[in-house]
Amino acid sequence: MSVNTQASAMKVYLLFLALFSTVLASGEWSKVPTSDNVQRLALFGAKRINLATNSIYHHKLIHVLGAERQLVAGYNYKLNISIVETECKKRQYSFEQAQKCSPLASKTLKVCTVVIYERPWLNETSVTSFTCSQTAQNVERRNLDSMHRRLFNKFVKKYRKNYSNDYEKEKRFRIFNSNLKKIKELNSNEQGTATYGVTKFADLNENEFRKYLGFRPDLARADSVPPPAEIPSLDIPKSFDWRHYNVVTEVKNQQQCGSCWAFSTTGNVEGQWAIKKKKLVSLSEQELVDCDKVDQGCDGGLPSNAYKEIIRLGGLETEKEYPYEADDEKCHFNKSEARAYINGSVSISQNETEMAIWLVKHGPISIGINANAMQFYYGGISHPWKFLCSPDNLDHGVLIVGYGVHTYPLFKTTLPFWIIKNSWGADWGEQGYYRVYRGDGTCGLNKMATSSVID
Repeated sequence: MSVNTQASAMKVYLLFLALFSTVLASGEWSKVPTSDNVQRLALFGAKRINLATNSIYHHKLIHVLGAERQLVAGYNYKLNISIVETECKKRQYSFEQAQKCSPLASKTLKVCTVVIYERPWLNETSVTSFTCSQTAQNVERRNLDSMHRRLFNKFVKKYRKNYSNDYEKEKRFRIFNSNLKKIKELNSNEQGTATYGVTKFADLNENEFRKYLGFRPDLARADSVPPPAEIPSLDIPKSFDWRHYNVVTEVKNQQQCGSCWAFSTTGNVEGQWAIKKKKLVSLSEQELVDCDKVDQGCDGGLPSNAYKEIIRLGGLETEKEYPYEADDEKCHFNKSEARAYINGSVSISQNETEMAIWLVKHGPISIGINANAMQFYYGGISHPWKFLCSPDNLDHGVLIVGYGVHTYPLFKTTLPFWIIKNSWGADWGEQGYYRVYRGDGTCGLNKMATSSVID
């Protein structure tokens, strides 16, 4: 064999070895660090998994647990990632926006393996397969507890909670943790668009939360039940809001005093006075807490009783002259300082169409409602099932100031709602307001609707 022939044979052999080695290498997986590109691919994979789930909530990427790469005619990436459902609904937020949302209460982490094929020079990326499973029980518990503690720490910082000692803080965390289950149940069973989550009341148990309520149907007296209101014959608009007509004062805060009934009452009288006298005046709830001899101050009361007491007293002083103290104090009402009065009161129909007609014609309506869905309300139109919000258990007094209709053009459906002014400050709900479904007596809101009357 000539030297040239031997050299040619050697070149062919070496080329074969190189090609064979490349083929072998292309089938091997090698670990790669969690680079920016791996993070980008992990988010791409999480988005594909999110699209495939039938949940109404978006998932968010939590961690990249590991990454491997395989050389093919491009690259295969095998990523192990953890994801969790968030509080953000798919129809309201994009996947990208949901990455900033809080995890849905009591939802466990999922660990997913996702394989992504990429040819960057062709700008081509696709998910070829993925599998997900819940984490092992012990890891799951640790991760869940860790997640809930992070949520709790954010809650403490956001609402500037100060606990007396470590024991009290741990007690509050246990209550907080238990409340996350209630939040999950409310979100899972919501019929409207409402979202429930960690509010400033998230570290309170049921009995403690009741101190922020105070509507007491058991205090009703036969001689204080207002006569039925006459419902006018009136064509009303699809939506109406008294806040646009300068008859609703700013959102107030009853604090840890069961005086909701007083705020519901003054809110109604403020509206009636503004409509009849063309002047909006913020009136004193503390006067009712201190001077109403029928109701029980911070231990609760009823607007129907309060109307009678306002007439007996001779009117209401202003918020400025008789400021709110969130406590039962000695009555120091001065009749000469009264800036608003009423002449009577009425009970309004339980028919919600007639309630809307009366509201448009006459002004905001004082109501009682079951507040079970309100402790953790974030926003949206609240429409809980009756088993979560019994219409027979009224425990909170609030004020209806308007109504509206949310439309879904794509589905050709509508969602009618009431606009309710609450008394827990502007840092609760929708700047202090609560939207709730209109039409089926949700949470008993139509059971005890009343108003003062000013001649």
